[in-house]
Amino acid sequence: MKHDFRHYSFTSLFSSDSYTDNILLVENDLSENQLLRAQQLITYFNENAQQIMLKIDELSQNWSFERIAKPERTALMLGIAELKMKLTPRKVVISEWVKLVDKNSSSDGAKFVNAILDNYE
Repeated sequence: MKHDFRHYSFTSLFSSDSYTDNILLVENDLSENQLLRAQQLITYFNENAQQIMLKIDELSQNWSFERIAKPERTALMLGIAELKMKLTPRKVVISEWVKLVDKNSSSDGAKFVNAILDNYE
């Protein structure tokens, strides 16, 4: 099964020990266009990680950043980064990150990610 740039970006960030280190894209089989999108997303995240983490903390209200499960946290960080980049329609970005969490965590986690990304402006 061929995966898209979000899957590899998610895997890259999820497997990292620290969100503040420069994240490198994991080995992949992406097309040239998909590889470019993954690199853009990872680069944007690397440059804005602190701001993104603060925004998640603010939007998650009763959940501190550290309390959010790693799959949800990873998807939220990359989802917000992608929303900030404004290269893809908002509904598509939210839908794709929610689907990724649903596959890698739980439907409750997916609902949480949906709520946070939907409240992001």
